[in-house]
Amino acid sequence: MALAEEDRMTDQPRAVDGLAGSYDEIAQDLQKLRFAAGDVSYAEIVRRIAAHRERHGVDAGNARPARTTVYDAFRTGRTRVNPQLVGEIARVLGASETEAAQLQERCLHARRNQPAAPAPLLEPAPPAPRPVAEKAAALARGRKLMLILACVGLNVLGFSLVAGLGLPLYFDMVGTAIAAIALGPWAGVAVGLSTNAIGLAITDSSSIAFALVNVVGALVWGYGARCLRLCQTFPRYLLLNVLVALSCSVVATTLLVLLFNGGTGHASEATTRNLAEMGSPLSVAVLGSNVVHSLADKLLTGFVVLSALGAVRRWIEVPFYETLSADVMLHLKAVGNPAGGATRGFRTWQAPLAVRAARPGSRMGVSPQVADPP
Repeated sequence: MALAEEDRMTDQPRAVDGLAGSYDEIAQDLQKLRFAAGDVSYAEIVRRIAAHRERHGVDAGNARPARTTVYDAFRTGRTRVNPQLVGEIARVLGASETEAAQLQERCLHARRNQPAAPAPLLEPAPPAPRPVAEKAAALARGRKLMLILACVGLNVLGFSLVAGLGLPLYFDMVGTAIAAIALGPWAGVAVGLSTNAIGLAITDSSSIAFALVNVVGALVWGYGARCLRLCQTFPRYLLLNVLVALSCSVVATTLLVLLFNGGTGHASEATTRNLAEMGSPLSVAVLGSNVVHSLADKLLTGFVVLSALGAVRRWIEVPFYETLSADVMLHLKAVGNPAGGATRGFRTWQAPLAVRAARPGSRMGVSPQVADPP
């Protein structure tokens, strides 16, 4: 009797929509059917489906569906549902054959028109390796910075040696020259200013005033090498150092006369005193002393820089070095062998021909004179 009531189809209108819809809408319609039938439990729905299948010839052992399978048909968020099971659930909950068939058709329609699965979230790609050129540029920048620091150290070392030993030289611009020629004039300026700033801790406040001398030397070395091409040959390189010496002397003389009354206690000022005792005006005496000592200092600095650039070019490309070093070697060979090219372009010397005296009845002739063996 109970089974007859369960299988009886009611004529009440059902909450079953048209063919269109998704699996979520189908699950919601099934829930409406379940509540309309009296909030039937899922276990009761399983029992009814098993009885329905047995009446239609299904073996009792295979007629009972799993409770979780039936429960999942009522759950939203599904991506796949068995249309036949949905039809059976609708029938045992009192839906007509037409309504059950519509639900089955809606399941098939939802399967065919499922929205595309959302694209999986891609993990951010690992950072691409830096190009070789970029790595090389970063390495070159690091080497240039190291060179600048080393140049500052060279200047400070020379500054300290002169101050400690009382030498009549300056020798505080070796690093300035290396940086200006190898890296450019403004790199030399940076080295020079840093040197004089550190010099405050070694001597006195006069060091900061003479930073202008270092700046002028860096600009003349840098622009002279790059714009005037004064590092192409050895004579031009010597001229460049002479120009630096004269430029620095003019600036230093102006500072000494205007700010320090002609001197700061440097060892080279003995020459200034000698020139002043000879009757030279203060400005002339200071300038003459500076020119003499600055020429010696800058020429000596030039030779030290030339040697240092040979080591620097192993790390950093140094403009003009190959051409300049080759020309220096030619001049050194010429100094070491001044007569080496004297006979170049002439024939090898040949022994003179001796004239033989003609005997009576014979023809005159000549024969080469054979030199006696040593």
